Amino acid sequence: MKKLAMAAAAVMMMSGAASAQNLVKNGGFEQNTVDGSRQFTNNVTNWTNEKTSGYTGYGYNFLIKGDSPDGDGFTSLGGNHDYIYGTFGTANTVSSLGDFKGNYSETGYNGDNGKTWAYGNYILADGDPAFAGKISQVIGGLVQGNTYNLTFDWAAVTWFTTPGQTTQRFDVSLGNVVKSTETLTVAPKGASGWKKASLDFVAGGTSQTLSFLAKGTPNGLPPSLLLDNVSLTAAVPEPDTWMTMILGFGVVGATIRRRKASGATRPQMV
Repeated sequence: MKKLAMAAAAVMMMSGAASAQNLVKNGGFEQNTVDGSRQFTNNVTNWTNEKTSGYTGYGYNFLIKGDSPDGDGFTSLGGNHDYIYGTFGTANTVSSLGDFKGNYSETGYNGDNGKTWAYGNYILADGDPAFAGKISQVIGGLVQGNTYNLTFDWAAVTWFTTPGQTTQRFDVSLGNVVKSTETLTVAPKGASGWKKASLDFVAGGTSQTLSFLAKGTPNGLPPSLLLDNVSLTAAVPEPDTWMTMILGFGVVGATIRRRKASGATRPQMV
C-alpha cells in the first residue's frame, strides 16, 4: 500500500510538472522584428496576422511596444496613425487596472504621460468586421482528447480619432472549437482596464491552430481589444479526481494483501 501511495504521489507530481508547461510560444509578444508600434504581418515571432480583403490586406492588428514613448501612437500598413485612450501600464501591473483618464493630453495617449514604459508589448486588435482578422499560432505537443486551459490578459479600448461607445469581445478558437469572452461595453473615450480570461479546450489532435479574433460594434468606431500574456497548459485534474484515483489504488492494494493473507494461488495449468 505504501508503494502504491508513493506511485500516486509521483503521478500527481508528474501531472503538475506537465501542466506548468506553456505550449504557446512568445505569448507576451516580446520577440518580433516590428519597427515601432504598428500593424504587423508575420513579423511577430510565432504569430501570423490573417490576410483579408480589407483596407491593408491584413487583419487590422497592431503590435504596441511597451518600450516606446507613449505619445508615438501606432501606424497601419496603409500609413494611418492613431492613439488609444487610457493609462494601462501593463497587464502584469495590478495598480494600472482600470486606471483611465478621459483627456488624452493628460495621459500621453497610450499611457504614462509621454514617458518610456518599462513594461512589455501587447497586441491591439480592431474588431470592426470590415477590418478584423485572426491572430494565430500553430500549437504542437498536444494529446488528443486531453483538456487544456487557455489564459490571457485582455482589455477593451477606444481610439482618439473616432471616439464613441463600442462593444467588443474575443472569439478564441483551438482547431474547430470556438469560445468567446464576455462582451464589454465601453463609453466614448473609455477603456475597460485589464481583465484575465480563462477558457478550457479539448484537443482534437496533436497539432492545432490557436486563434484570436476581435469582434465588435459599431462599424466605423474601431471596437478594439488589447491582448497579452497568452498561455496554454494541460488542465490539472480536480481534487475529487485525485481522491478517486488514490482510493482506487488503495482498493487494489487491499485486494492484493487479502489474497496474500489467504494463501490464494494462481491455478496450475494441466
